[in-house]
Amino acid sequence: MIYEIICGDISAKINTLGAELISLKKNGTEYMWDADKRYWDSSAPVLFPVCGRLLDQSYTYKGKEYKMDPHGFAPNSEFSPTRVEKNRLTLSLCSDENTKKIYPFDFELIADFELEDDLAVTFTVRNTGDDVLPYMMGWHPGFYLHGDGEINSFSLKFNAGETLLWYPLQNGCFVRPYGEDYAAPNGTYQLSEDEIYSNDTMIFCGTGGKALLSSPDTKYGLEISYSENLPYFCIWKETDSKARFICLEPWSDVPAGGDVPECFDDRRMSRLPSGDSSDYSYRVRLI
Repeated sequence: MIYEIICGDISAKINTLGAELISLKKNGTEYMWDADKRYWDSSAPVLFPVCGRLLDQSYTYKGKEYKMDPHGFAPNSEFSPTRVEKNRLTLSLCSDENTKKIYPFDFELIADFELEDDLAVTFTVRNTGDDVLPYMMGWHPGFYLHGDGEINSFSLKFNAGETLLWYPLQNGCFVRPYGEDYAAPNGTYQLSEDEIYSNDTMIFCGTGGKALLSSPDTKYGLEISYSENLPYFCIWKETDSKARFICLEPWSDVPAGGDVPECFDDRRMSRLPSGDSSDYSYRVRLI
């Protein structure tokens, strides 16, 4: 089911399937990618309980093997509405028999969308079981690149210094466990189709929790800000210049190196004690 929330000149539509933001408009101008199947058939997937992929799409926990698709099961799960207001929508996904077949933990994942002057999005992970909850949390929103200018004319201005920490991919779609310095004059990353395509995804740390997307060739832009517990900032684009969108993705954790089997007993990822919860917040300001 699709819900629409409105506040002044801003509106948003959210699909209960995957708690996916499928539209975000200001004064009638659309900012979200429209899931054109010729290029990328999503708009803003919620990534849980993994971000990216696992080696062989499997992992072990307490000696038992489980299968897990890339980005986890949240994008294909039906969330239930728990709060519906004119400018606010809250959705919930709880563990059940089906989730436990692939992820043997008790949890609740809450997605809260609220429109004020900006769009405020909060994902809350709750551990409703007795065991420590291992997981990753991320958001994968794709935003239109407005105007007719070159994609390389767009830049991202971070709340950062002159250098970012870059984590290149290795072994396909896996991430090297150590980063390297990446020059970012004035805290700016200039979009480069060639660089993004050749690396598949650019992953940075040290972005300062804020990124401003703009181009001198258009008056439309946006700023995305994100909480400190989302240290990784991923930049991805479909490898076709006709696909006029860019994905700006703050994540809590990233894929491992892809060189040893995945084990959730000791894998590097977020871990939540029994009864605890953690909030992951994003804010999108439209320009």
